[in-house]
Amino acid sequence: MSRILPMAALGLMALFALPAAAADRARPRPQEWPAYSAPRAYNWNGLYVGAHAGGAFDRFNGVSKKSRNEVLFGGQVGYNVQMGTMLFGVESDLSMNGFGKGSKRGGGTSADMRYVGTLKARAGVTFDRLLVYGTGGLAYGSIKASDGLVSKTRGKTGYIVGAGAEYGITDNLSAKVEYNYVSLGKDNFQLGNTRTRVGVTEHLVKAGLNYRF
Repeated sequence: MSRILPMAALGLMALFALPAAAADRARPRPQEWPAYSAPRAYNWNGLYVGAHAGGAFDRFNGVSKKSRNEVLFGGQVGYNVQMGTMLFGVESDLSMNGFGKGSKRGGGTSADMRYVGTLKARAGVTFDRLLVYGTGGLAYGSIKASDGLVSKTRGKTGYIVGAGAEYGITDNLSAKVEYNYVSLGKDNFQLGNTRTRVGVTEHLVKAGLNYRF
């Protein structure tokens, strides 16, 4: 009898210990989820350079041939400052015209734009990689007027306004499309014995690439 009681006590202790040990082994570890990190916003800040091509649709006053449509090529350099979703910047570009031909309506005097350059501010709103902006500032160019025998060339200044959209292809490279309206006012040209007052406006449509440093 004295041996039975200790053995029974040991058996009861073993029975209670087994479920506790099994519970310790079966307890699952808590699931560890990776920490959430918000995607990095696209960065428009900094200096950029680029190139563009497009069309120049010139309209002249004071000459017989009133219009001239040309292909243009050029380049630009600018600087962006991004403040949240707002963007402000400055840009200068130069476009070479003279790769087309004028209208054939009528005869007599004609005019041509040889090049047009701009120095402009731009402001817009960013939607991550997409930028929508307006622009405006100073425009300058070279007007050539001719009566078929005598030609004169004058430099002129005026203004430019426009709008565009730009999309970030990579962290440094972006593509843009832009429309500009340019007015260079009027100037007098002495063509032989005739004094002709010539004015010009341009509609420019450009597509280009910018590389940001």
